[in-house]
Amino acid sequence: MFDYASARERLLGMGACDRCIGRQFFRLFSPMDRGAIGAKVRQSKTLEEALSAKPGKPVLKQDCPLCNGHFLEVGGMARKAAQLLQGIGYDSFLVGCRVEGQLLGREEELWNEIGADNSEPLKKDLVRQLGMELEAATGKQVSFSHPDVTVLADFTTGKASLEVHPVFVYGEYKKLVRGIPQTKWPCRHCHGRGCSYCNFTGKMYPTSVEEIIAKPLLVASGASGEKFHGAGREDIDATMLGWRPFVLELQHPLRRTLKWASMEKEINSQAGGKVKVHGLRPSSKAEVRMLKAAKYDKTYEAIVECDSDVKGLSRLEEAFSGAEIAQQTPARVLHRRADLTRSRKVRSVSAELLGPRRFKAIIKAESGTYIKELISGDGGRTKPSFSDMLGPCKCVELSVLEVHNHV
Repeated sequence: MFDYASARERLLGMGACDRCIGRQFFRLFSPMDRGAIGAKVRQSKTLEEALSAKPGKPVLKQDCPLCNGHFLEVGGMARKAAQLLQGIGYDSFLVGCRVEGQLLGREEELWNEIGADNSEPLKKDLVRQLGMELEAATGKQVSFSHPDVTVLADFTTGKASLEVHPVFVYGEYKKLVRGIPQTKWPCRHCHGRGCSYCNFTGKMYPTSVEEIIAKPLLVASGASGEKFHGAGREDIDATMLGWRPFVLELQHPLRRTLKWASMEKEINSQAGGKVKVHGLRPSSKAEVRMLKAAKYDKTYEAIVECDSDVKGLSRLEEAFSGAEIAQQTPARVLHRRADLTRSRKVRSVSAELLGPRRFKAIIKAESGTYIKELISGDGGRTKPSFSDMLGPCKCVELSVLEVHNHV
């Protein structure tokens, strides 16, 4: 059982400030400032006297053994943080703090003596007080769920720092030309540092869907960098004629409120016909996780060339519509993916003859199906394949027509 008199005597004996005294008793009092509680406890030998006493002015001490005078530093720390926040667009913030480990250890030792049931931890009270000071200084609100900025107050060094949380932008894109990757592709020789092989660009390709979309958004937000999260990806030599969902993560932005319609026009104008976007809107980290976890069927258009005259396209349509295929990791991506065999479903196939040895196939398939290998067989790594039925053939042109079942 908590002993008020013993706890009070212990705290006064160790020279604690009123704020830290009040923190040890705060659950016994109706909500009030911890310093005011401490002032009441300091002048009252019994709990009954303390509950009815009128508090005097709380005494904060630089040499308090429980806070090391940090409550005297909260105002200055709030001013430092407010200065750092100037020039950054945000609506809400969260506060964290760091204090000396010996203070936390001393607090634990005290709780072992007097009990912790009525106590509030040092860091929690410091964070609350700093949050109140910052709300008053900035006119912004504390948010515990989705803050735009986190302020870290390091009371061990007297410094404040910021973590500006990313802005997430949802959209959908089309890639209208072949020969550009979805994301930045660092040079395989210098790994992005720049060398003669990549003409000192650090990249295998001059641009990407990611860079085309990101550039105007980086300028508008003042972000220091970005990450691109796509719902799958198309091959470099394929076009993306349906709308593929993506989320762009803008890192350390200075401005969080963007005009989405204007940004769409700016991106599409600067893209030069290579890429087109629509549906830009605010997103979240949770939506990134959903996007990555989702499995989207896709419809493709493949132009196929065969080594011999094409015969039996109707049989091909019948055999592969609804077929289960086994695909071992394609030889072309073995250098970056594990060698596994995966089962995939081909939903439907329709084919149209274009010439004696050439035809067009419209293929709807389960997420993760390698269409080029479905056609070629990849030296037996995909079974069955179009080549098994028609003889050797290959995909010479591929387009993604539609990404199905996305929001």
